Amino acid sequence: MIVAGLALCHLLLAAAPAGADAGAGAGQDAFSGAVEVRRFSFEADEDRDFDDFPDDWRRRKGPDFPAYVPAAIDRGRGFDGERSLRFDSNGAQAAMYAPPIHVDALHSYVFRGRIGTQLLEHDAAAVSVSFLNHKRQRIARLLGPPVTGTHDGWVEVRIGPAAPPPATRFIVIGCHLLRGKRLSIRGAAWFDDLWLGRLPQLAIEDRYASHFVTPGEAVRIATRASGLEAGHAFRLKLQVRDEDGLPIESQVVDLDLDADRAADSDAPRDRELRTEWRLEPREHGHYRVRATLERDGVEILEQRTAFVALDFIEQNGRGEFGWSIAGDPREMSPRELAAIAAQSGINWLKFPLWPTARIDDPVAAVRTAELLELLAHRRIRTVGLLDAPPPELREKFARDWTGISEVFTLSPDFWRGSLEAVIARYSSNVRYWQLGGESDFSFNGMQRLPETLATVKREFDRIGQDTRIGVPWSWDVPLPNEAALPRTFLAFNSRDALSPDELADNLRRTKGVGPPRWVSLRALPSGEHGDDERGADLVRQMVAAKVGGAEAIFFAETIDDERGLLRRNGAPGALFLPWRTTATALQGAELLGSLHLPGGSTNHVFSNGGEVLIVVWADEPGFERTYLGENVGVTDMWGRREAAEFDEKARRHVIPVGPLPRILRNCSAEIIRWQLAVRFEQGRAESSTGDYPDAIVGINPFSQGVGGEVRLSLPPEWQARPDRWTIQAAAGEEFRLPVYLTLPPNATLGVDFATIDFEIVADRPYRFRVHRPYQVGLGDMGIAVVDRVLDDGRLEIEQVITNDIEPIEVLDLRCSLFVPGRKRQTLIVTKLGRGQDRKFFHVPDGKALDGQGLWIRAEQIGGNRVLNYKWRVGDGRE
Repeated sequence: MIVAGLALCHLLLAAAPAGADAGAGAGQDAFSGAVEVRRFSFEADEDRDFDDFPDDWRRRKGPDFPAYVPAAIDRGRGFDGERSLRFDSNGAQAAMYAPPIHVDALHSYVFRGRIGTQLLEHDAAAVSVSFLNHKRQRIARLLGPPVTGTHDGWVEVRIGPAAPPPATRFIVIGCHLLRGKRLSIRGAAWFDDLWLGRLPQLAIEDRYASHFVTPGEAVRIATRASGLEAGHAFRLKLQVRDEDGLPIESQVVDLDLDADRAADSDAPRDRELRTEWRLEPREHGHYRVRATLERDGVEILEQRTAFVALDFIEQNGRGEFGWSIAGDPREMSPRELAAIAAQSGINWLKFPLWPTARIDDPVAAVRTAELLELLAHRRIRTVGLLDAPPPELREKFARDWTGISEVFTLSPDFWRGSLEAVIARYSSNVRYWQLGGESDFSFNGMQRLPETLATVKREFDRIGQDTRIGVPWSWDVPLPNEAALPRTFLAFNSRDALSPDELADNLRRTKGVGPPRWVSLRALPSGEHGDDERGADLVRQMVAAKVGGAEAIFFAETIDDERGLLRRNGAPGALFLPWRTTATALQGAELLGSLHLPGGSTNHVFSNGGEVLIVVWADEPGFERTYLGENVGVTDMWGRREAAEFDEKARRHVIPVGPLPRILRNCSAEIIRWQLAVRFEQGRAESSTGDYPDAIVGINPFSQGVGGEVRLSLPPEWQARPDRWTIQAAAGEEFRLPVYLTLPPNATLGVDFATIDFEIVADRPYRFRVHRPYQVGLGDMGIAVVDRVLDDGRLEIEQVITNDIEPIEVLDLRCSLFVPGRKRQTLIVTKLGRGQDRKFFHVPDGKALDGQGLWIRAEQIGGNRVLNYKWRVGDGRE
């Protein structure tokens, strides 16, 4: 099998060949546009001294690379010829390096090689590409995907395209036998057809100003192409697409290398050319930019980036939303990352601080200190993420360590030295520290957890001030007692994205049980779901976390090209705007409740700084018709805004709803609070017919007195006495409107809806409608139905009646099945005590009834209880 590889050093990946992903090696003949620089095949002309060792190659030596591991040219096996380079597994690792290859900074480079393996159970074979400076010191390395197991043929591995760092002068290809967690003393690996090629470089300018613009601002896209060889015709194609993938603008630029060289007779043969494309201002949204380079009419390179058009935030408030950063985002400067964070609606940022303690990388400490100062200036609090101990500390543990808890469960004497400098350096800006990365659950279930965290906190407080300590926690593990973990937080996480419903259930289950809950969210994978679906799911997760009362809400994989909000170069990903739109609307907001909308859409109402807003969505596309205020706007999850459509005749807004959440902004605080407060005093009736006393109650949220009329509309055949009232209420005064409700004999068991129309005058006239549920049945009796078509064609209807009346009441019931156009069927339920009774009806020609509405009515014999159940045939049937 092939195991995903890891780039050991940060390296800027240049443009990928057309049709392929950078470094993936996907696509047919993906490297066909590259020019060969060097190739190693280990044939006879590469072993001129006949010692079975490739000429000018160097074998790595040292305690971890013993000479007893066999490594030599195999004359009996080759991919393209008769020979290859072979390593035999013998309980240790080995590495061999090709002679340095001179390169330049104008080109990007690609590598392709072949690996064969046999019986590699624990070890793995891999190739590397190292970039050296003029002193032949390694400044970066890319490691290809390790290959293990047994392969009958040869496995192709690819690396790049990669743009070398500016100081690069040489490239070295390495062949490696990597040691696994357990020793292997058998197996072999072969390397052959090691090929290095070069391509021109194509880059799109990546900086904050090129990724984030205001809707009224012109967009500037700058590109750079270098390594363009004379004698070829080069053309640059640029295209911009919106978030729906639709092309909206394009440009083609002929790169005339000869004309450029004529203007400068001293120009090198392969100089770089720069272009700038200015676009007209774009409306709110996320836009993708694609640049392709053609050579002689054939696409050889592709580069992509993105920008967003948004309204900039001048000042962050206090809120729960945050980002988690894994690793050092070296492709963004501290100022760029801080500026992006300030526009993302966050007030928290988890950042790895332990690696900055390395004395051999003082630049990292300076960059980090600058970032923390910039974040603090923008009122973004930093959480020190302690997930990667220094190598000298990590190497003292077994290779299969369980997580960061192994460090902190030891005496502070063991880890104090490596953390003192970190705490002292950043304590002025960092009070919160998380022990372990987002998926490090090594503290979960630890018996001495309170004692361990108390010891850590004492050490941190000795240097810092009033620190808060937190650990990652799995939703599946019981929560520790809050009293045993004072001033501690739990960072709840899962290895895969939870559905919004699962997240909501977990928050309900853990509310008020343990320490403060910090929730980490993950996005759906991009390869399996479209951007709309992923964005909608993320917004619903954010709302679920907010409604569930999470004390902090983080995105777990912020910088990730596939699942993150940002790409490594700072370009906004497809989910940046859904996150930002929701976070800026809800940061610090107060949950007011939910409205009963006529279409049944899911919604949550929030108050934020005096503004009342509603997040709304529905499983199926449709419209909600209700009055929300005078200046209501609709914002989609991409940040696009429009005024809500208003039906002047009906005096209601017409709001489109569907699976993609929308935010209704600037709703009238008084009208919404009035609607939330109105309810039936009882709101439920027994399952028997008759009159039921009730009342409509509410409160006047206006800052002045109101007067007007109220009208009640009920489901068909229900009756209300009275159904109209005159209302007068002072500011903040409660009102109560008595009513008698009469249920008809065919009232269906369950929830039905009444509408209450208000026509009032406060500062101006208002007319609006409130929808309120009414429960028929007290939950002490129930009826359920399952229908199925039998093999003989009959429709079988299974009726289940449940009796949970307290105190126990024994019932006799007459059950009637009503089928349109057919004779009524009747069954008798005899002496049903507590429990269930199951009966079956059968109707001929069941398929003809599919989709038709049927009705079962169960009447108490000698009593007033009536159960009605109406449904359509086939509903819920698989």
